[in-house]
Amino acid sequence: MNTHPKLQPAEVATPCKFLRSKEMFYEQPGEEADDAFASDAFWCAKTQEGFGPDGEPAEKAECQCGRSCYAGV
Repeated sequence: MNTHPKLQPAEVATPCKFLRSKEMFYEQPGEEADDAFASDAFWCAKTQEGFGPDGEPAEKAECQCGRSCYAGV
C-alpha cells in the first residue's frame, strides 16, 4: 500500500540520489540530455529493483524527501 501522496509535476523536487533511469546511462548522438528521468523506467540503486528498501515503488514522483529511505544529493 502506497502511503506517500503522489506529487504533481510542479511540486516534484530533487529525487533520491539512488533513483536510476535508463537515460542516465546513454546519450543519443546529436541530442542534448534534457531530463535524466524522462522515461517511466525507474529502479532503485540500493535494491536494484523497481521498488525501494521500504517496499514502495521507485518513481520520480515517489522518491522524494519524506520517504524513509530517501537520500538527498
